[in-house]
Amino acid sequence: MGKFSLTNLINDDTIQIDEMLDIIAMKKRIQQVKQMHPYEIHHTEKSGWFTNVEDITQPSGKRKIRRCSEESLWEALAEWYIDKSDRNISLENLYVKWLAWKRTPKNAENIKRIEASWKAYYEGESSSKEIIRKPMAKLTSLELRTWAEDLMKKHYPVDKKKFSRIFTIINQCFEYASDEDIAIVSENTWQKARKKINKDLFVTNPTPSDESQVFTDDERRQLKIMVQEDLQKYKKQPTSAGLQILFLFETGLRIGEATGLQWSDVRNNRLYIQRQADNDGVKEWTKSSAGYRDIPLTTEAQKILEQVAEYNREHNLTAEWIFQSTNPKYDYRLSYNSADRKLRKLCARLDTIKKSPHKCRKTCISTLLDSNCVNNRTIMRFAGHQNLNTTFSYYSYERRTKEEQADAISQALSL
Repeated sequence: MGKFSLTNLINDDTIQIDEMLDIIAMKKRIQQVKQMHPYEIHHTEKSGWFTNVEDITQPSGKRKIRRCSEESLWEALAEWYIDKSDRNISLENLYVKWLAWKRTPKNAENIKRIEASWKAYYEGESSSKEIIRKPMAKLTSLELRTWAEDLMKKHYPVDKKKFSRIFTIINQCFEYASDEDIAIVSENTWQKARKKINKDLFVTNPTPSDESQVFTDDERRQLKIMVQEDLQKYKKQPTSAGLQILFLFETGLRIGEATGLQWSDVRNNRLYIQRQADNDGVKEWTKSSAGYRDIPLTTEAQKILEQVAEYNREHNLTAEWIFQSTNPKYDYRLSYNSADRKLRKLCARLDTIKKSPHKCRKTCISTLLDSNCVNNRTIMRFAGHQNLNTTFSYYSYERRTKEEQADAISQALSL
């Protein structure tokens, strides 16, 4: 808010309506502040106009505000009491403001996870009561570290993922509060506490085995045979979930992307990915900006789509979705969980580790990485990743059996 000289403006014949409104608004603010401010206003020739305000961030509990004129001092007090009224806010109250700021149409699932974590580790924890109710500016690094270690001991073991689930809220709330435009706190005190947490309280999970992350080529062939057999065997309980599984192996789609596919997304033997769906509905966006992509359909993928189209005709499924059902609850889409249930049953029959549909995606991408025919950046775009590091770090697995690996090692080391 700009500074106004009331005397000059009132005596100015050229004063504008908006200037007069600003004067009225400023006078109302000052009147409001005079009712809120409990301390005396002082004036000396040397120091100008000054007074004290309560500030829990200061060792004395007070902060001195000094200005060159009485008018500018009252404006500074108005900013302190009215514009910066959140400076003594607690984590409990800031959380509500931060969550409202963070919420967007695209992150509903993330918001649900955050709300669940808040109820479990903040509202629902007796040891968290004092932390969330105390003014954030007054929380010390030692208090936060002690609280965090108590929580980690209670919920032990805590790996990297669980630690993030517990403490992302307080970290992001401090980041929000320490933003220069918000300035509720001067720094992210949580980060100082985080660096001093006892390292023995962290648990490192073992690297998952390749067998638990991808299917071998032989397993893929057997799955294909079983899916085709089941389509003939279970005609009284029809589902295209098996075909959706086979399609994931050929396209590397996320299950949400596959669930939201429409026939209009198939053009000139390419598949255009532009939405995702789950049991709560369809989202007209992808997981990230890199998720918007078009990929070539392999010959096998085209055959699967032809079979899906025939399946839909046989069962009078006429919606726009590629993978359909008769359930109006999901707008006649195949449910988000159908492929998961089907794949786990197939894995049990195969006598192999039970895997989710996401492992079909990992198998597809890992297979492409094993090939010398496809450029790595092409694979990254095919997968819908934003950088190569994600592709190599989380989607590159050994797909050969242990016997095949042993033979390959022997051959490589032979003289």
